[in-house]
Amino acid sequence: MKKTYISVIAALLAVLVSSCDDKLDITPRGFSTLNTVDDIGAVLNKEWRIFDNEFYHEYPTGNIFAYYSTPAEVFAVKNTWEYAYIFGDESVDRVALCEDDERYSEIYENIKYCNIVACKLPETEGDEYKKARFIAQARVLRAWFHFIAVNFWAAQYDEATAASTGGVAYVDNIDFGAEKTKLTVAQVYEKILGDCSDEVLECLDKTPTNDPFRFEADFGYAVRARVLFQMKRYDEAAVYARKALEINPTIEDRSTIVSKGTWESTFDAPHHYMFILSNFITNMSEFGAQTLTPEFLALYEKGDYVRYYSRAEDWEPYEDINVGTVGSMMYSPQGAARVNVWGIRAEQMYYVLAESLIRAGKIDEGLEQVDKVRRYRIHPESYKAFKGTVSTEREAMELLCKAKTVECILTIENFLDCKRRNTEPEYAREIIHHIDEFGDFSIRPNSPLWINPFPMNATNFNPTLTQNI
Repeated sequence: MKKTYISVIAALLAVLVSSCDDKLDITPRGFSTLNTVDDIGAVLNKEWRIFDNEFYHEYPTGNIFAYYSTPAEVFAVKNTWEYAYIFGDESVDRVALCEDDERYSEIYENIKYCNIVACKLPETEGDEYKKARFIAQARVLRAWFHFIAVNFWAAQYDEATAASTGGVAYVDNIDFGAEKTKLTVAQVYEKILGDCSDEVLECLDKTPTNDPFRFEADFGYAVRARVLFQMKRYDEAAVYARKALEINPTIEDRSTIVSKGTWESTFDAPHHYMFILSNFITNMSEFGAQTLTPEFLALYEKGDYVRYYSRAEDWEPYEDINVGTVGSMMYSPQGAARVNVWGIRAEQMYYVLAESLIRAGKIDEGLEQVDKVRRYRIHPESYKAFKGTVSTEREAMELLCKAKTVECILTIENFLDCKRRNTEPEYAREIIHHIDEFGDFSIRPNSPLWINPFPMNATNFNPTLTQNI
């Protein structure tokens, strides 16, 4: 990496803040020592992460199976998250299973850092350009973390019902002792859009940074695009996706797998707008990719660099791993591919723009955006452009969905897409898990399994934090 990401001040603050509990009710000692614009801005110099080694967000999508567990082992213990998601059992008491949730605590811990910058800087004297830029970065990142939270712990945004649907707490202050009141989904999205407004985004630099854990306007525009996209405001989402791609259109070139035999990538690769770690490294070869289901494997196109040009040792077939269902495989690239589970890459913006265009009736223009990514994913001997091959929205969406699901495996994107489309009759679908010796099991589009329970160590201290499931 090209920069030192954790300054002495931020490192000190990390130690102090880490002692705070999940409900964010303790003011970190040492807070008053941050007196300059640079000191406060340095609070954002950290390796942002959300711990989620199990990738539970991919379980309901049907793309992965339980990590190193056979179907019989999962089926034998019926009070687990794995059993609920794989066998589609809505009767499992997930609230009782959720005493704590590292994803929840770390998301709100990250928001705390953002609030220190966003709330402390306005009263600090110093360079006005830096102040505005650091505040904008803190607010955009605060918006993104709340966006993840509202989609994990609340229902999909629906304009008709959002004002009466329970959401999450939106924490935008440094009163750590105050109760964090749960808002409606509509109120949460209103605040998210306020934190990534045009006025805020204009304060960000238009030149991409080479620091994977800091960002500029490319990520800012991408956040607003992704939020509007989830709200199904596709025309507006397209505008901001274009703005993000105008600043940073970089697509990762995976053709290098042909010569290297494995997929290699780095945290600071330029196609990452902002990298948010899933665990300490997010290195697929270190913790092993999850077991890919036969249904997911069938989505790979002929000539896909990852699937067909990686060395044999990168792939473990069902006969070797003996987990998942017959036909499953585990992919563990020895080249240490970094999966940006919680952040945003340029490729995601191409797909946001593509779907937005397709839904507007611009079929070829949308598929052209998909093809821009696919040229770097499919060997020339097998590559055939999608553009010009279909004429209806439904046909174009089918091509897009298959390619995007493969592109975004293990990231939160597939979960967000499934959740969004599940509220649309034309695209909602049951997720079918074929479990060899047990039969077929499904997750309904409107299943409560698409909403996570709040952890008890948060609800026990916050009476407003009633469950949304």
